[in-house]
Amino acid sequence: MTGFGEQRPLTGLVLAGAATALWPSAAGAHDTWVLTHDQESAAEMAPAPEIFTAIGAENVSITVLAIAFVFAWIRIGRTDWPRRMQDRLGLPVIRFPAFQGYAALALRLGLAAMLLTAAFGLHPRLGYAPFESPVLFASDLEFRHIDGDWSWLIWWQVILGLGLALGAYVRVLAVLFAATVLFGFYLFTWPLLAYAGVLLGTAYYLLIRGGGRFQLPLPAISGAHGLVMRLQAVTPGHPQFVLRILTGLTFLYLGVLFKFLHPTFLMEGIRHYDLPLFGFEAETFVFIVATVETAVGILITAGVLIRPLTLVLVGALAFFTVAMDEGVLGHSFLYGVVAAFLINGAGQSGARRRRETG
Repeated sequence: MTGFGEQRPLTGLVLAGAATALWPSAAGAHDTWVLTHDQESAAEMAPAPEIFTAIGAENVSITVLAIAFVFAWIRIGRTDWPRRMQDRLGLPVIRFPAFQGYAALALRLGLAAMLLTAAFGLHPRLGYAPFESPVLFASDLEFRHIDGDWSWLIWWQVILGLGLALGAYVRVLAVLFAATVLFGFYLFTWPLLAYAGVLLGTAYYLLIRGGGRFQLPLPAISGAHGLVMRLQAVTPGHPQFVLRILTGLTFLYLGVLFKFLHPTFLMEGIRHYDLPLFGFEAETFVFIVATVETAVGILITAGVLIRPLTLVLVGALAFFTVAMDEGVLGHSFLYGVVAAFLINGAGQSGARRRRETG
């Protein structure tokens, strides 16, 4: 196998400028919460597998297949072939707009589950017992590893979580939640990027669309009627468009930073959890996972055939939830996003767009 340069990461040749702009601490998020701190340190010190550091037949063939799949998916999505196949197979036509209120419900319940489990440490990273290590949003954003006393954020998350679960003044809570996400950058800096896009997209959706079905029948806030009317005047598909773009960019970021540029974290997870590799070598399996996650990020951002793509996302979440013992609530905030994709499709970039793709 022919080396390339001084064994620099293959992906880094394309994204060197972006990669060098990232803080080194960004590598310590997302994939690491399924590892202990000792395992994380060992993985960070381990050299990347050769498939990530040198051009060869294996990584080139996987990359070419992924690129061909992405182009084919986009091409098919721009034709009427999906509709014709639906007619030929006699599949039922689902009137998704009738379920739009459930999209907001799923999003706020997903956030509520995330906030409440994070506040009480109910879903800790590997090495900690439940209730032992409260976190902000996700298991790798631990309060115990930052300076200062931020225990008030535990109860702040409880307030936000309960309010969202009950559907109490959801638009107000969406603004407060978005502010909390931005404040999280002050506490954790770059590691929060692994979650911020999806969380801010969800907050924007709830701000524009409200809480959806099954909200508490509370009195309107005095003087807020005009603002609510302006929010309701926004094109219904626009908040879905924003949520989709931010979610797609998040997956793209995770695929590149945590899988391509830091593959040893997942390698360590494979060793610890004895993941099924479907006949592949461990490093090949990690390269395939990195390629798939990056391709999914591209396709979500492109907004083509979102509903079928969501089924791929559901399958991936289910696999890692079971195989790595992540627990049902490990990706609770993503369940609402998945529901919104299934119900709303791609969304609309502007008021003049007439047709959604997906």
